[in-house]
Amino acid sequence: MNTDRTCNNSFWTKEEDKLFDNTLATKEDNNNLLEEMSKALPGKSVDDIKDHYNILIEDINAIEFGIVPLPNYPEIQN
Repeated sequence: MNTDRTCNNSFWTKEEDKLFDNTLATKEDNNNLLEEMSKALPGKSVDDIKDHYNILIEDINAIEFGIVPLPNYPEIQN
């Protein structure tokens, strides 16, 4: 995962990232996903959204293939 990357040289705020994630999670089966994303993120172009999605997929693949290790969280004692 590369947190230094930005999409199409655009900055994504935490709020925009959350809107992106929520829209993707709730509308992923929608045939007009890009249209839904554009409505939810009016300040982002379709290219920005596509780039952000592609980076997300790259990050997921890197985690799944073990390229990026999962954090070593301390055990929580009850």
